Amino acid sequence: MAWLTFDVEHFKVLSGELRSFRSSPGVTRKFCTVCGSPIAYESDRDPGSIDVTTVSLDDPGRFPPAREVWLEHKIAWEVTNKTLDQFPRGSGDGPQVGV
Repeated sequence: MAWLTFDVEHFKVLSGELRSFRSSPGVTRKFCTVCGSPIAYESDRDPGSIDVTTVSLDDPGRFPPAREVWLEHKIAWEVTNKTLDQFPRGSGDGPQVGV
């Protein structure tokens, strides 16, 4: 699933409401109250930012992926895009895959 990271102060829900779920210590996930779709992820480790699912945006095509992260958790049959920067964990957590 593709995600975008925003400063939390620049994120605003324009319609509907989100339900929050504390999925693990320090992590809050937000879901659509109507259909249950995942919308956002927040971590106490970075309280100034929010990760938002690209597909939940009105125009997700405006934000094509620039990198692939957390590849160490990739399902074996999942295809990666070798034209993107790739990281075994978060993009700030070490070397790129294959570099």
